[in-house]
Amino acid sequence: MSKYLSYLTCIFVFISFNSCHKQADEPIQVEAEIVKEMEAESIPSVVACIIKEDQIVWKEAFGYADIKKEVPANSQTIYTLMSISKLFIGVATMQLWEQGRIDLEADINQYLPFEVRNPKFPDDKITTSMLLNYTSGLAWPEDEDRIPAFYEFFDDDKTPHISEWLPEYIFLGGEYYRSSVWKNYRPGEKELYSNIATPLLALIVEQISGQDFRDYCREFILDPLEMHQTAYRFSELDESLLATPYIGIATPFKQFNYRLYPAGNLKSNIDDFSHFMMAILNYGEYNGNRILHRNTIEEMFTVQNPASGVSNIFWHCMGDCIGHSGGGTGFSTRAEWYFESHMAMLIFTNKANNLVYPQGSIYELVRYKANEFKD
Repeated sequence: MSKYLSYLTCIFVFISFNSCHKQADEPIQVEAEIVKEMEAESIPSVVACIIKEDQIVWKEAFGYADIKKEVPANSQTIYTLMSISKLFIGVATMQLWEQGRIDLEADINQYLPFEVRNPKFPDDKITTSMLLNYTSGLAWPEDEDRIPAFYEFFDDDKTPHISEWLPEYIFLGGEYYRSSVWKNYRPGEKELYSNIATPLLALIVEQISGQDFRDYCREFILDPLEMHQTAYRFSELDESLLATPYIGIATPFKQFNYRLYPAGNLKSNIDDFSHFMMAILNYGEYNGNRILHRNTIEEMFTVQNPASGVSNIFWHCMGDCIGHSGGGTGFSTRAEWYFESHMAMLIFTNKANNLVYPQGSIYELVRYKANEFKD
């Protein structure tokens, strides 16, 4: 089974907890320093928490969820998680695997409503395991920001269904097709990050379960974890709690969904999302409710296929810390787990920035704070 689970190893970043910000001779006033960094980069708000075993041991909120209305951010403020959302695609897939409803070695066409092949290798099948470990040949196009409508913004919950738009991007002759979405590697040959392969995997979850991916996650992940202020759809949330996304220097942007919603549009607050963090920290269980078996979680954290084909920080394997970042218009997020210390941390912001990612100043400050709670 282990070779099939690189997807979850890949979507979790491995970083050594011991590489935290070096402690200075004088204690750092973390909260004050975070505010300074926010002011320097015009970041409207930051919310962060540190988890120890099954409880939050530190949480703080800084700045405004809405500047114009002077609404302070707090631990109930809801942020769009961006690529952290991909974690739920992996969990959902492996739930179906545990139930024997999906064969990870099977051709994905066994589950899809249309046939998918890499046009550069049309005789080679693509398996579910290849989507799980990012070796399908579907990759993040270098020019994806210029692909028409790839990051089109949709108001409210009017996002088109995956099965409607995905073929237009991956099939030769599709309205938005670009050859760069398929790399010149045989399926299974090379690991490459993809914002296209992950929605395809979510579609497989839909086809097998018979449920909309968002509804599946609600029933089998969010509700069991008591995450009642977490959702893909705005209609399921208290909109008064939504953080306003900002671009530039304090320029508000509208609330939106992307068409690739399974991979980037989950919305949550740190109080709610801490339940998921605790479940992963506790090998699949939160408050007596289990979303995955312990053995499955352990396999997810085993490095089977180092991400040599990806050159960004998401896939570096550097120890016993696992994590994932998210970022896009108006939001940046970070989640990390430290299993040896039985700890985890979260950082959410309502402006795209690099400060909450590994080696960023706010990220390092929160890691520094976490040292206070190590045994």
